[in-house]
Amino acid sequence: MKDELSYDQLVLIAGGHTAFQLLWAGIELGVFSFLSRRPRAGSAEIAEESQLQLQPARILLTGLTALKLIIKDDDSYTNSGLVEQLISPDSPENMADVLGWQRYIVYPGEVDFVASLQQGRNVGLSRFQGSEDTLYERLAHDPALEKIFQDSMSSLSRSANIMLANQVDFSGIHHLVDAGGGDGTNAITLAKAHPALKVTVFDSPSVCERAAANIEMAGLTDRVSTHSGNFFTDNFPGGSDCILFSHILTIWSREHNIELLKRAREALPDGGRVMIFNMMSNDAGDGPLVTALGSPYFLTIASGEGMMYSWMEYEEFLISAGFLQSERLELPKDHGVLVGIR
Repeated sequence: MKDELSYDQLVLIAGGHTAFQLLWAGIELGVFSFLSRRPRAGSAEIAEESQLQLQPARILLTGLTALKLIIKDDDSYTNSGLVEQLISPDSPENMADVLGWQRYIVYPGEVDFVASLQQGRNVGLSRFQGSEDTLYERLAHDPALEKIFQDSMSSLSRSANIMLANQVDFSGIHHLVDAGGGDGTNAITLAKAHPALKVTVFDSPSVCERAAANIEMAGLTDRVSTHSGNFFTDNFPGGSDCILFSHILTIWSREHNIELLKRAREALPDGGRVMIFNMMSNDAGDGPLVTALGSPYFLTIASGEGMMYSWMEYEEFLISAGFLQSERLELPKDHGVLVGIR
């Protein structure tokens, strides 16, 4: 059968934990960056550069080769094309920060996935410092881990936000609130792409401090600002005509998402817009793979209630919150935008 699972695919799934550790070792020990500078290096050179003994280096190189992350020719090694594109430190698409989030946040927390399924809550959150109900609140207790998280979200945003800024119609929008806007990457990208646009980042106090520093570094303090608070309990910044939820509504349950959208609607004038920008599960409920693998994180660690929702579910959220849907725009890399009008 066309969709039948192969033996090699099952082996990769069963050994997924090891496959990831091999990938991460290649990043942390500098193998990929070395091969980017010195393609066709030999195993002894790689071992010396990575400060590994020859046998551990052999284990690492064999694993990376079997995973097709590097290419072996006799005793010389070269990065695969995709590694050069997505993991080389000199690439603008470098996703090493995202893999750092996987290593230090997703990986330890998802040990508790089965318990989270059984209990219907984020059992994996107990592995992070603090007593709050969500990962995002607990990260404030650990600045180093919060930086890993924000760097990963910024990395995800950089490539995604270019699509958002260039393929979505922002004409007629004067003041956009980026709800849960993180370190300001979204806001800065949008402000640079649309010189008449004013943007406010609405996030927690510790995150807004990081965003304010990035905004100042970008020289955009005249048009991009921050507003600290909790969007479930505090008022949205006033004077906006568009509220953006970028990679945010995956965190929450249907009920909480509708509540958030209703609060956004109350803050908007008649004709104001709300934008939902996210990776989208398909309406058939069988993928894509990236969203299927993403949902366990939201249940097990982030909030205990969210997931990667489908297009139809987001449309239902908008309608239930009182918006008229005006646009459904499919974007590359399984992303999409839904726009609602007040």
